Parts: sequence; structure tokens; C-alpha cells
Amino acid sequence: MDQLASFDTKPIVVLSGGDPFMRRDLFEIAEYGIGLGMIVSVSPSATALVTEERLKKLVDIGVRRVSFSLDGATAETHDSFRGFAGTFERTLGAFEKANAVGLQFQVNTTITSRTRNELTAMGDLVSVSGAALWDLFFLVPTGRGLESELLSADDHEDVYDWILDNARTWPFQVKTTLGQPYRRKMIQRRLKSEGRSIADLKPGEVARYWPTSPTNDGRGIFFISHTGDIYPSGFLPLKTGNARAESVVDLYRKSEIFTTLRDRSKLTGKCGGCMFNSVCGGSRSRTFALTGNLTAADPTCAFQPAAALASA
Repeated sequence: MDQLASFDTKPIVVLSGGDPFMRRDLFEIAEYGIGLGMIVSVSPSATALVTEERLKKLVDIGVRRVSFSLDGATAETHDSFRGFAGTFERTLGAFEKANAVGLQFQVNTTITSRTRNELTAMGDLVSVSGAALWDLFFLVPTGRGLESELLSADDHEDVYDWILDNARTWPFQVKTTLGQPYRRKMIQRRLKSEGRSIADLKPGEVARYWPTSPTNDGRGIFFISHTGDIYPSGFLPLKTGNARAESVVDLYRKSEIFTTLRDRSKLTGKCGGCMFNSVCGGSRSRTFALTGNLTAADPTCAFQPAAALASA
């Protein structure tokens, strides 16, 4: 925590798992980080450990938000996806407990070929849950993620459009994780609303449409495992060092893997020539999982920069 607080801009720290409530020192760790001026969030699992008492204690020490996973609109589909019976009801119960103690929460949903058809129904559930934010995670075929459940490039585009079509009607904020091309879709919508085309974009102007620093694997994000191993994200299995022996800050700033991921000039293929790569850059973790190449073009992005310019 001391190392994390030494960054020029203090990061948001998410304590995840497994189930972070299984650590008896969870509250001590969270409170220490908050005392250093960082925002600390907790991502519990839907277990019996999620009680009003524990959630209230998070509020008391200054935790601003927790997150819960929802991957189906019914007990049958959610429990099947999560692999454990009863997790759907426990998740809905966790929403109620967080609301009862005044703790903000976000809902995380993984988008796969299995869950896509229930997105509208899940959106309805999130709408009445009291959630502050719905975070839509686009599958990376790593770990237990199956490549057969990965959306096609065109399906990704359709879901991005669906989010944009509905975002303003929802009573919560929405964001995407591992859906970097969504930013490009947002800018395309903005350009269209202004009566402009992609060909009208001047060099460097894309940043005007996305003024905040855009994150990607290893770019504004990194992951520390339960054993201290440091990765560009929890979805990019390239170990850069270990927090027990090395400076997290130095590794983030100087490791070849991290610096490569942050250098947009090293992107190849259509991502390298894309006018939106400064805010998008494709999902580096999904690209690596599918191609084995950190800097290759994202196979799950349907956008063709050259064709877009030609037709503008």
C-alpha cells in the first residue's frame, strides 16, 4: 500500500479474490490504504460471508464501493455460469444488504455467447437493484474462459451499439471492461451527431472526444496476485516481477512488457494504423490470448480504418 500511494496519481485499489472476506485482515488492509489517501474498493464473492455487519464495517472505515457479479437473469442461468447453486439468490441478497447500509455497489457482468441473450433482462434487474454502475466485461478466453463462448467481431459491434442505444435510459452509469473498441463506437456516434465523418478528424483531435486517460492492460491498470506476482492485468498472464521482492512502481514504469503495452507506435496491423488507437488500442489481453502477440491487431474488432476512410 505504501508503494501504491507513491504513484504521482494515487490509484484506485480493488481488493478482489476469490473471496476477500476470507482474509481476517481485510478491513485493516482497506483502512490502511484509505488512510494513505487512496480509494479502496472490495469485490466480494456471493457467499455467506457477505453480511450487513461486514458491509457496514466497510462503510465505517471509508470504503466507497463494492462490486457483485451477475451473469444471468435467472437462478438457472446465473448459477450455471458461476458454477455454484444458490449464488443468484445470494447475489440479489447482497444488493439488498448493501442498500440497507448505504454502501454504493456496482454490478459486473461477463458478456459471452451464453450471457448475451439475457443482457436486456439483466439490465432490467440492475435497474431495480439500486446499483450505481453496471460494468460489462467482454470475455477474454483465458483461465476458465472458453474461446467457444467468445463473441465474434460483428457480435461485439452489435453489443456496443446495444449499450449506446440504452445507456441514457438506465438509472445507473455504465462502463465496459475489456471492451476498448466501445470508445471508438462512442466517438463515431458523436461525430455522426455533429454531422462529421471520420475523414474530418484532424491529427490528435480524437483526444478531444475522450479527454480522460484511456486505460488498457498495463496502461493505467495492473494486477497483483495473491502470491505477489505482478501482471499487466488479471487477464494478461505475463508475469513482470513480484511485489515481495521488487518495487511495484518501478516495474509498472520500466518493465519492457508494460512500456510496450503503453507505446501505441508498436501496435501492428489495422490497430497500428487506426485513427482511434490513442483511445482504444484494442484489447491487448484478448489479442494476446487469441494470437500470442502483444501488439497484433485485435481479432475481435470489426472496424477497418482504411475502408472507413475510403467510404467517408
